[in-house]
Amino acid sequence: MALVLATAHIFADAIATKFFRWPLFATHQIVTGYYMVALFFLPLAHAELRGAHITADLLYSGLPDRLRTVVRTANGICLTGFLAVMTWQAWIKAASQTSRGEQEMISGTAFILWPSRWLVVLGLAAMTLAALLTLLTRKDNGAAPEETTA
Repeated sequence: MALVLATAHIFADAIATKFFRWPLFATHQIVTGYYMVALFFLPLAHAELRGAHITADLLYSGLPDRLRTVVRTANGICLTGFLAVMTWQAWIKAASQTSRGEQEMISGTAFILWPSRWLVVLGLAAMTLAALLTLLTRKDNGAAPEETTA
């Protein structure tokens, strides 16, 4: 949805600028501050649950099954811990920016930025939960719960 909105917004801005010489207010700030943030952070958990993140398993594929399980579990623990810290720090930043009323002045008009900080928190929190769920439900063969092999 964010991709469709961003595309429509940029298209409308281009038309308004080209034909009416009147660009839409804060298009750049809205696209980079809201749409792009949503496009990056919100799908992370979905990709994790589907096993769709990029992997580089050249060395991993050569390990014995028992060691693979240990490496996979350690990776899941580290990932979940790292994401929990990232979520906590994003929460602190979002709360700080919210309390300060983060905004940017554009042509003498205040453009509010702080709500987009909470998209980061939401996306990271969902990714943390997805990583934890993946860690707890991963099968012995290394396939994520939703992942299928061809």
